[in-house]
Amino acid sequence: MAATRIETERKYEGGAADIRLDPSGLPGVSGVVPAPDEELDAVYYDTADLRLLAHGTTLRKRAGGHDEGWHLKRGKGDDRREEIQVPTTDDDVVPEELHVRVKALARGKPLVPVLRMRTRREREHLVDGQGGAVAEIARDHVAAEILDAARPGGRRPPGRRTGSGAAGSGGGKAPGRILSWAELEVELENDAEGKEAAALLDAVEKQLVSGGWHRSASASKTARVFADGPGRAAPRTPRKGSAGQVVHDRLVEQVRVLVATDPGVRLDEDEAVHDMRVAARRLRSLLRSYRRLFDRSVTDPVADELRWLGRVLGDARDHEVLAARLTAGADRLRLADATGATAADLADAGARIHATEGRAYDKAREAAVVELDKRRYYRLLDTLAAMAADPPLRARADREARPELRRTLKREQRRLAERVAAARSAPVGQEGDAALHAARKAAKRARYAGETAQPFASGAGRFAKRTKAVQRLLGEHQDAVVARSALRRMAAEARATGADSFAFGLLYAAEDKAAAEAAAKLPKTWKRAKKRKLSRV
Repeated sequence: MAATRIETERKYEGGAADIRLDPSGLPGVSGVVPAPDEELDAVYYDTADLRLLAHGTTLRKRAGGHDEGWHLKRGKGDDRREEIQVPTTDDDVVPEELHVRVKALARGKPLVPVLRMRTRREREHLVDGQGGAVAEIARDHVAAEILDAARPGGRRPPGRRTGSGAAGSGGGKAPGRILSWAELEVELENDAEGKEAAALLDAVEKQLVSGGWHRSASASKTARVFADGPGRAAPRTPRKGSAGQVVHDRLVEQVRVLVATDPGVRLDEDEAVHDMRVAARRLRSLLRSYRRLFDRSVTDPVADELRWLGRVLGDARDHEVLAARLTAGADRLRLADATGATAADLADAGARIHATEGRAYDKAREAAVVELDKRRYYRLLDTLAAMAADPPLRARADREARPELRRTLKREQRRLAERVAAARSAPVGQEGDAALHAARKAAKRARYAGETAQPFASGAGRFAKRTKAVQRLLGEHQDAVVARSALRRMAAEARATGADSFAFGLLYAAEDKAAAEAAAKLPKTWKRAKKRKLSRV
């Protein structure tokens, strides 16, 4: 079973090998004690063109040391990295528990051995007053060999560039050549973080710098080996303060979120399907709401593919929401005033709903994962990565941000106003429900436009908040409409098996009431969101 931890460490190079730290200058440290040396032998896995490394991720199988096994590491910002460890195996096949977490990065390409690294590690611990280790100091003597598989033999990933050497070959560092160096690592124990942890790292660094050490330029040993080979290209950054900067920042952020949610969907983690679907919708809304800033010959097809991805995830999410909503509704009715046979009927209906919708969710999620393993999905990720690295912006995107943001929010507010007016004038029933659903989608798009503008225009936060309130209210209405339809089907299925359908009738009445109440609240909620000053950011 995989074990996950957050490690906090810093790497240094270039200093004297015999440096000794003075514990009196280190907060929370009372002494420095030796620890057993270790001999480590690790093989690193990646695609031939190093796609994992390009995303700041490393995957290795390591023998020797106190934590041998399979390790997957990825940066979490600052000095922190997430490490997922799986016990060692008898073969060299990447464990599925780890493979599934990097499929979006590898884009379906096979993982092959690209690097072998042998390390002699000299260790000592910084200990507190009780003798407990608070940090490890490791002096590493490294010998690394690039393996034959680290040759792309084909295209490089989108958004990447070649350095001074051949792509994927370590920039002219031929396979078989041994690269050697020494470095020093400082790693905090017990997943320490916060101000005290940073203070200790800073104090250690101060002493190391005085001994001639300096921070390593590379985030990892693997990155050091391939430092002058291919890496992710620095994004073509739009002018600071321009409208292009606003949409580019949002694009980069949401592409990162989309890729990060992929493992959770595959592993069936809580809310993962929802999170990926929201990221896809935010990206699509960005390309639609701010379409005047983009080259639409590039972005319109991408928006269509994002819609496809949302639909791939939609069935699973709908069953997930329905199961949670109706089982909670059955529990509320049962606990409120139901007694005797009615309470038993509601309990039975809740159990039936939970089981039926749970199976439907599992089937739909598995179908979605099948789609995530297809070339169409990986091609979308490649395209999004290329757009993030080289945004397809029109000349208009170079204009000052605030006027463009204001025009976009006004346009989205008008669009929402038209949908709300149509919904309020539509007859009650299916036509009215459809109109309210259209207004809900317009509110969501307006909200996302406000979120995009918010970091650059403080007033956009109020716009996003008010349109979010409309979206949530109409979302409650739509959920109730969907639930009513499902309950009619469930009641018919119960009757067909000879079961009592009375509890489904009670739930239907509750959902009918919820839909009516949400529709009745729309005028008041919309009154707050339609104010023109909200879009004057």
